Amino acid sequence: MTQTAQYIVALDIGTSGCRAAAITETGHIAAQHALPFDPIRPAEGLSEYNAEEFLKVQLNTLHTVLDKVGPAQVKGIAVASQRSTVVLWDKKTGQVLAPVLTWEDGRAAAISKQVKLSQATVHQQTGLYNTPYFSAPKIAWCMQNCEAVRTAAKAGALAVGPVASYLIWHLTNGKTFATDPTLAQRMLLMDIHTRTWSKELCAAFGISEKILPAISPSFADYGTYLYHDIQIPLLGCMGDQQAAAGVRPFLEQQSRINYGTGAFWLYCLGKKPAFLPGLLTSVSADGTYFLEGPVNAAASALLWLNAQGIEFAPNETDGWCQKAERPVHFLPALGGLGAPYWNFSVTPVVENLSPLTRKADWIAGTVRAIALLIADIVNYARQNGYASTGTVHVSGGLSRVGYLTQFQADLLQQELQVSEEADATILGAARLAFEKQGVTKWKTETGVLVKPVLPVKEAKTLHEQWQEFVKRHIR
Repeated sequence: MTQTAQYIVALDIGTSGCRAAAITETGHIAAQHALPFDPIRPAEGLSEYNAEEFLKVQLNTLHTVLDKVGPAQVKGIAVASQRSTVVLWDKKTGQVLAPVLTWEDGRAAAISKQVKLSQATVHQQTGLYNTPYFSAPKIAWCMQNCEAVRTAAKAGALAVGPVASYLIWHLTNGKTFATDPTLAQRMLLMDIHTRTWSKELCAAFGISEKILPAISPSFADYGTYLYHDIQIPLLGCMGDQQAAAGVRPFLEQQSRINYGTGAFWLYCLGKKPAFLPGLLTSVSADGTYFLEGPVNAAASALLWLNAQGIEFAPNETDGWCQKAERPVHFLPALGGLGAPYWNFSVTPVVENLSPLTRKADWIAGTVRAIALLIADIVNYARQNGYASTGTVHVSGGLSRVGYLTQFQADLLQQELQVSEEADATILGAARLAFEKQGVTKWKTETGVLVKPVLPVKEAKTLHEQWQEFVKRHIR
């Protein structure tokens, strides 16, 4: 007798690695596999992937998990990926035609400046801002600088899409060329109100709609993947932060923080979008909207410390922080500053160095900076009437650093609930996929509660000192 398929396999294509997991309808991870894969950084401000190796890592993680549980036991596959990273390929051969520019890559800065649309216009149409970190300027740069791209475009063979779209195209042997609104938005070409490609924006960047994927709901029929003679449905795709937000119900006026390569504060707006200059307005995988405040460097800031010779393992971060006596003031502007500053000319800077500064002070200062940048976003939102209610749910790899979550709770003067599982992206993608199939047996997560212990006045003073430090170095 044939067993009923019981797992959703969720794939999280992150910035520095790829993870796949088979997840039960109650939210239990039955099998998982992860592989690291860091971008190549050939020069300052540049960040790209080797396309062939990048695809191999994705397929390897997916196949390993499918083999562990058996493909016949899989209800379907849900793909979550980093946003704004863009792939340009030949849809006749599958060959990638340009460097796979990551969301961190800033080589298209000059192109962004040449676009004749105001930031207010771009923000109202897309919920985003015209910066080199979203996909449209990157696409325009590739079209101007890569002969193979221009040749394919003339031949009608050029396909351009987010990482998830590229993978799904391969899994379906080119039958499905699509993306969802959460990823389409990050291409800086989608009208957030109609969820269609904007003719005005496409014209402004010199991009033809013909080379872009179809925009489908986050959970729809994305085709099937034939693996060992088993047809596995591709249930959908979405941005990684939207997937992470779906790990539990996200209600209006609630907020979330996800600490990954970058860090993100999300605030649920409900069914109607709102636009606050300085923050992004993002679409969710379930049709609602949220305000989003990105911090460009979180885990990547700690990796940067290692690259400077301040070496420590990720699981040692909390221990080093606890030893700190004089944390430095460090501005981790590795790719400029995100919300609410949107300043890409700022570079990393440090203050409070002394002959007594030790390794622990560098590490603790960097971890504090992540929390302080999130506090900048939250305080700005509060001042403009967007104060979150109740407990703030926290996820991501760095949420395991107790020093970070305690400092964050102190700065915000708000209780945090740290997710039991650090991998909110794969769990959220699976939960949403099950929910779309009418399966609602997902376990109720409690997680560790972190309450503020620092007096309000001290927390306010710390944040004011930080903001004075930031203002001294923004030019």
